[in-house]
Amino acid sequence: MKHELEHLVATAPEWASRRAAYALEITHAYEAGELGLSEYQELMHDLVHADQFNQEADNLEIKNYLVAAVMIGARLA
Repeated sequence: MKHELEHLVATAPEWASRRAAYALEITHAYEAGELGLSEYQELMHDLVHADQFNQEADNLEIKNYLVAAVMIGARLA
């Protein structure tokens, strides 16, 4: 999951890169013990279900890739 998010940070359009970077920050905070599991999962879920995200996502393939990486990460936690 981290590899996919890092790939999006480096190669995706700005809207997806920004969200992937935030997902990585959330993941690092969870791994460092700064977030509980439920808070981590909620933040990850909110990241890809916000109205602004749906408005910005102009490429369905990249949107699906980002959503999959984020949701897989949230389930593996």
